[in-house]
Amino acid sequence: MEKLALPRVDIVYSYAGADGALVEAAAAAGASGIVMAGFAPGLTTPLQTEALKRVQARGVVIVQCSRAPSGRIAPRRYLRDMSIVAGDDLSPQKARILLSLMLARTSDPEKIAEAFETY
Repeated sequence: MEKLALPRVDIVYSYAGADGALVEAAAAAGASGIVMAGFAPGLTTPLQTEALKRVQARGVVIVQCSRAPSGRIAPRRYLRDMSIVAGDDLSPQKARILLSLMLARTSDPEKIAEAFETY
């Protein structure tokens, strides 16, 4: 039986002063998706945001989660405007699994967002 590999999805954490180097490194390493574990309520640093825009232009799908132990990342307008999927109440680790499974089927952020709203 052939073993199927899922698309690579990396988790990148936000922290005070973080630049976009880890976002760029994940994309350069072949990540099809990146889960951002941001400040509550799911914010990244300005330099990370710029890096996210650059890797999105290359087809990398972004899911925004919170690094806080609880809380929800709702599909806010600024996320939709940037085509970033809201991770809802999933931890970054759980969001990584769902994103990887979805990327095996589609790279359409809208369809992926539907999955995050459903599961």
